Amino acid sequence: MIAARRWARAADLLLGGRHFLTFDRIVFVCERLCARQVGNLLLSRLEGRLRTARPLSYPIALQLEPTVQCQLACPLCPRERVNAGSGDGLMSTTAYARLMAEIGPRLLAIAFWQWGEPLLHPELPEMVREASRRGILTLLSTNAQADPEACRLGDLFGAGLDMLIVSCDGVSPDVYRAFRAQGDVAAVRRFLPAAARLRDERGGGRPLINVRMIATRDSEFEIARVRAFARDAGADLFSIKSVSIYDSDDPAHPALPGDPALRSYQYRDAAAAAAYAAEPNRCLKPWAWPTLRHDGTLLLCECDHALAHPLGNVFAEGSFGRVWRGERAARLRRAFSRDGRIALEFCGRCRYKRDDAMRRTEVLRPAPWASPLPPLTGAG
Repeated sequence: MIAARRWARAADLLLGGRHFLTFDRIVFVCERLCARQVGNLLLSRLEGRLRTARPLSYPIALQLEPTVQCQLACPLCPRERVNAGSGDGLMSTTAYARLMAEIGPRLLAIAFWQWGEPLLHPELPEMVREASRRGILTLLSTNAQADPEACRLGDLFGAGLDMLIVSCDGVSPDVYRAFRAQGDVAAVRRFLPAAARLRDERGGGRPLINVRMIATRDSEFEIARVRAFARDAGADLFSIKSVSIYDSDDPAHPALPGDPALRSYQYRDAAAAAAYAAEPNRCLKPWAWPTLRHDGTLLLCECDHALAHPLGNVFAEGSFGRVWRGERAARLRRAFSRDGRIALEFCGRCRYKRDDAMRRTEVLRPAPWASPLPPLTGAG
């Protein structure tokens, strides 16, 4: 059955330019891919499996940070540590346009966020439109603290955004602020219904609105209430993500939820953490899905949040390919052996060796072009 499905999807890709891209355990249907997108996807997969140090392919997707600015001061977020020397913290749209001219024809997806709040970039709709017109799947995550009109949410939807993730980590003010410090859940309560109305006014069901809750010890008892809010406000999906502790792998950390089914594998208990650490890392991100920060710094992975191993600066050097295939990038890729084992410090802290960070994704309104994978079992 699995082999037959793979052959069918290979035929879809090669004959029809149709690809099924999985992100956060949601399968998106990418239609009418051009020859360069298909060719780059196939070559990237091959080079990733061969662990090619200097790939001829470009990445198939980007984690792209429009800005490092944020209204919040979340206690578990490392943003302040990576914010030094950021200037105004906004990605140059001129530099972004050059980037899209170089690699846009080959990309399949862009996730428009990293450490900042993307809606604070005043030209975000234009950035999304540039990607969408190239047939790139566009994804965005927001803390929903912005005013929908002031942040040009209607323009953003009109630009072709495919999925909007709305973070909501509790519906009671005290519960919400325990994780989203300096935030106001009332702003989320205004933002989400407004987003749903704009989606419905446009028709076509896009963007997919995904209410995302990060389960912690403080918030796990409000899961049912957040789900009800998401459903009543008109969201398409409700999802729960396990909390990541960026400076600790201690399964006894006080922020972790009491219910082990809400934790990713490495946080279950000491034995599970040890077993997880010993597993090989079959990661393909250094070949397929790197992170580009607002200032042009290119990272192999979003998990290098301490900026310990930057590949270089794409904007300063004037070429994505030059940095992507440079000596620093080649040296880091060589640290991934053929069996997937690694020799990079930030990979030792990886939260994604297993596809279990998304603990639950529930359909509230079906969308024909995106569907969640089956729920994870309690064992992850």
